[in-house]
Amino acid sequence: MFKYIKQFMTPVMLSGVFVGTMIGGPWMWLGVAIICLVMIGGDGLLRDDLSEPEYSQKWILNAALFLALPFLLVTLWGLAWATQSGTSDFLGLGALIQTVTGYDVFAARQASTWYHMVGAVLGTGFTVAGYGTNIAHELTHRTTDPLSMIWGRWMLAMSNNADFSIEHVYGHHETIATEADPASAKRGDNLYVFIVKSTFQGHASAWRLEAGRLKKKGYWVFGPRNRMLTGYLMSITYAAAFYAAAGWLGVAIYMAQATWAKVVFEVVNYIEHYGLVRVPGQPVMPRHSWNTNKVVSSMVLFSLTRHSAHHEKGDLPFWNLKPYPEAPEMPYGYLTTIFAAMVPPVWRASINPKLKEWDEKHASREELEILARRNQVLGKVNLEKQAA
Repeated sequence: MFKYIKQFMTPVMLSGVFVGTMIGGPWMWLGVAIICLVMIGGDGLLRDDLSEPEYSQKWILNAALFLALPFLLVTLWGLAWATQSGTSDFLGLGALIQTVTGYDVFAARQASTWYHMVGAVLGTGFTVAGYGTNIAHELTHRTTDPLSMIWGRWMLAMSNNADFSIEHVYGHHETIATEADPASAKRGDNLYVFIVKSTFQGHASAWRLEAGRLKKKGYWVFGPRNRMLTGYLMSITYAAAFYAAAGWLGVAIYMAQATWAKVVFEVVNYIEHYGLVRVPGQPVMPRHSWNTNKVVSSMVLFSLTRHSAHHEKGDLPFWNLKPYPEAPEMPYGYLTTIFAAMVPPVWRASINPKLKEWDEKHASREELEILARRNQVLGKVNLEKQAA
């Protein structure tokens, strides 16, 4: 039974973001605190999850996925409401909460300051990235299922990520760990430069792919069938809702959480393939992705952590992904690795021993030749010092 119950642990954990936002004051940091405590603490203390359970009731698993969009809409509703002041009550949320709980949310909101709001923005962005983008990743791989695609794209729009369902599925999965992939970080790439580079190059790639698809079908590139344009409209819809709630301040708050969610997503791109190489045209193997089987990360992120299996067979649903304990392993669980990557000296100390192990145990001769050429360009002596 627990194998089904655990699929709903993510919204339970992330409900702290909405609750803290409505309580106001320092409690607006509650969601961030819970996320860090559960994911970093849980991964650090608990064993790896190598299980491969059989699921006979797959509708429960799909229900967990489709729950994400309404959950995220409520979370964004709370953030938009918290952006208001005085007696403003966006869509009656404050009156509803006050009637149900008896708590004076209006007074709490008035007592909250900008640094309290930062906690709500960060918590919401974490939720949009870790729950929304992650579930959208699962759903938009179901390219023949219109409901899954539209459901996923509405979640991607929360982080202004119109390109993901195109570039990730038709670009990244083809070019992973090669020079052609904007989402595969090379050894020595600075995280913050990578975020900007991956964002713009991935967006441009999505436009090329979408334009090619439309031209092949004989459709106008700038017409209503363009998924990039409709993706922009989805994001504008969310921004318009925040504008209706609190004017341009609301739009700024929406953009702040969306930008943070996009940054978190790009950091995940960075850590999932950093420093790994593949010969273009050769099959994608488990060794071309960093994997982890940390139990809390695996549960909260719906087995995104089994990334080696996902890239080997991208059309498999998350419940069929294998743990591959022999695959290259991330230094830590997902959130801990994300934070490590944000501090370059810590990242180098964490990842370089793993890269050395990858070269010795996983890389093919052709891949080592690619690395040898890159080392000459990047500075082989310097890289060796970093790995020492």
